[in-house]
Amino acid sequence: MESETKKLGYVDYTVLAGTLLVSLLIGVYYACVKTQKTNADLLVGGRKMAIIPSALSLLATYMSAILVLGYTGEIYANGTLISEIILGCFFFIPLGGALFLPTLYGLRLTSVYEYLEMRFESVTVRLLATATFIIQVIMYMGVVLFAPALALKAMVDFPIEWAMVGVGLCAASYTAIGGLKAVVWTDVFQILMMLAGMLAIIIRGSSQLGGFAQVFQIAQDHGRINFFNFELDPFVRHTSFSLFFGQGVGWMSAFGCHQMTVQRYCSMSSLRRAFIALLLTTPLVALTMSFAALSGVVIFANYAGCDPLSLGKITRSDQIAPHFVQEFLSPVPGLVGLFIACLFSGSLSTLSSGINSLAAVLVEDFLKRIHGFEKLSDSTQGLITKLSGLFFGILAVGMGFVVKNLGGVLQATIVVNGSVTGPLLGIFILGILIPFSNKYGAIVGMLLGHTLTLWISVGSLVNIRKPMRTLQFSTDDCEDDIWTSFNQTIANEKQRSWIQPDPVYEWPEKIYTISYLLYPLIGSTITVVVGCFVSLCTGPQQLTKHQEPYIHPLIVKLKKTLHKVPENPGNHHMQNLHAIDGKSLMISSDYKRANGFDNRAFHT
Repeated sequence: MESETKKLGYVDYTVLAGTLLVSLLIGVYYACVKTQKTNADLLVGGRKMAIIPSALSLLATYMSAILVLGYTGEIYANGTLISEIILGCFFFIPLGGALFLPTLYGLRLTSVYEYLEMRFESVTVRLLATATFIIQVIMYMGVVLFAPALALKAMVDFPIEWAMVGVGLCAASYTAIGGLKAVVWTDVFQILMMLAGMLAIIIRGSSQLGGFAQVFQIAQDHGRINFFNFELDPFVRHTSFSLFFGQGVGWMSAFGCHQMTVQRYCSMSSLRRAFIALLLTTPLVALTMSFAALSGVVIFANYAGCDPLSLGKITRSDQIAPHFVQEFLSPVPGLVGLFIACLFSGSLSTLSSGINSLAAVLVEDFLKRIHGFEKLSDSTQGLITKLSGLFFGILAVGMGFVVKNLGGVLQATIVVNGSVTGPLLGIFILGILIPFSNKYGAIVGMLLGHTLTLWISVGSLVNIRKPMRTLQFSTDDCEDDIWTSFNQTIANEKQRSWIQPDPVYEWPEKIYTISYLLYPLIGSTITVVVGCFVSLCTGPQQLTKHQEPYIHPLIVKLKKTLHKVPENPGNHHMQNLHAIDGKSLMISSDYKRANGFDNRAFHT
């Protein structure tokens, strides 16, 4: 086994360059052939997107290179428990659509944060949420861009800086000129490349050991097949509870009320088609994450007796997939290039979705407030949107250089998303599901939710210095020639770290050891509870006819049912009933028109 990095062959470079070129050509096609000029074309695809491409695009948006590197490494080091998050997606993704989609789709939004101003009649609530979203996505794009560049350098000693610049500018270019349609169709291509890269690992790795039965037997013998930890201790890093409910809240936020998701929904011609796309996305998410989990099990089985982490060949578990590819896939021309293309495809899909969504909120939430912007022609507004996309792409590249100093890929992701996902979900729960909440509750709840989760997530990285415990590794089967290059003391130090007890933390430091999976649940709970309390103290919002389009239709229906006037005999009863029925019919028609729920909206 060689520790030195290797060079890519011509076939590898062809596969990698072809991935970037195809993405660019799709953008050029939608810029020059299927011309995208207006903001309606660039940001919501003319509201005529197809179901299957939209579902695959939703999948690609949240399946980045972090999935391939981080989850594969997590299962390699700690076993299959983390794969239980797949169970949550089957419940929480459809739930998020059922709770938020009927209201948000009916308003035909471009920026989901338009809703907050309509509902709470407050520009402050809208702009606060928008600013939070912009900061989160820019930082997250930096992490997504840095992850594959780091893997590429580890494998072939390619400069990280050049890799980030190349991928970032590629994503910015085709997104800016091709708009949402280019984003969706490049996402389709890129998710297929991601799946192909993981399949290459699974097939090659299992064939090395004689099949999947042997793979799982080895993993089982070394304690890597582990499920169902029913501890209720929130300070345990991974439990079945935190994986299902904690990450489940993250699923509900991402696929229910996140800008990148709602923008896809509102690009479709009917509510029915949007919900079908969401339901189709759910098994696709489970399939993709299952591939990542299986990759981790296969890689571990190949290294079960001679762990490269113990030998010092790699320094973190999220480097294990690139190391495996370098050792086992490099003899087959093109497979290393395919894996790198898999990583870059994950980054491109997330970057392009982020860039397009950032351009949407910039235009809708900020530029349209500038006097005179609405008077510009559609093509001029479209040009401004394209330039905004290029700007955010360049900004993402700059953020990638900042992320280089944040440590591990998964740690950086925790810091970026931990303090944002929950409170943003909470603010939409307040708006859509809790009619009495008002703007004061929304503002105070969101600020406190962000403050608490940011304090915990950043504090955990700054104050808790213990190394992350892993399951035990083995070097018993390493060949003799390996020990001529790697010192035995490295493995001995690793062995000692396995048997050292975890440090004991007292309050207030103990709060920083809470499971990172619970950050979204904590943030959303604080936002909703505080928001309700403040709303009740400052004067509850009344569910008036004006407010009905901004509340979930079932809640509106329930309210009308509870306030229905009881029947009385006689002519007086008939007159009242006629008046009530007429008023109900008028409200129902207005509500349907306001929400786009006419009969045409349900035609495929």
